[in-house]
Amino acid sequence: DRAEEAVGPLAGRRLLDVATGTGSVAIEAARRGATVVGVDVTDELVEIATARAADAGVEVRFEIGDFDRLDVILGETGFDVITSSFGVIFAPDPSSTLAGLRQLLAPGGVIGVAGWDPDGVFVVPESMLELLPERPAMPDMATWTTAIGSLAERAGCEVLSSEAGELVIPFGSVDDGAEQLERWSGGWGQLLELFDSIGVGDDARARFVDHLDAFSSDGDSGIVLHATFHTSVLGR
Repeated sequence: DRAEEAVGPLAGRRLLDVATGTGSVAIEAARRGATVVGVDVTDELVEIATARAADAGVEVRFEIGDFDRLDVILGETGFDVITSSFGVIFAPDPSSTLAGLRQLLAPGGVIGVAGWDPDGVFVVPESMLELLPERPAMPDMATWTTAIGSLAERAGCEVLSSEAGELVIPFGSVDDGAEQLERWSGGWGQLLELFDSIGVGDDARARFVDHLDAFSSDGDSGIVLHATFHTSVLGR
């Protein structure tokens, strides 16, 4: 696809995967011959990613840290490729974060960012937010999708490619999907903890299930969630 064409072959290149999660992108990049560093703020996810890389028989250096302090955490620059799959889209200051990533690139390097669509399944629905006495600050998902051009310009980057796609994610049921997303997706887990703290956790979870159900269809052995996203590749 256009994103892979814009990034180019990975063999022999230095790649930084930001908000690496369980390491899927980092591990695949290592399989393709890149020298890879993966960074995530969550200790548990870094442990999982490390184990997965070992099982895959590839070498990836994983570090724990916040993606807005990468220059301090890594103490190095000159990466040929920086990737973030549904990670930096949750940055509170997207242009500042992107500008920081740009500073870590080697000349001619590129940044690849995958972001959820602003009206898709992974955006918190209004039905849940109305349970809160005060609306929390939420990331502007459109910044990384429909508004990627203006974001890139503010950060001193150029959009090399941008394309839409869809993930089809299988679960045993909608309830199963809600439980797994709460457990493994940090954003949903933190938000539902907030609902618990004010005594409306059960109502919030019921509305979460209804929200997921609206984006689901029958699968071979349960249901599938349809998650739309954009992938953008940016140059210095």
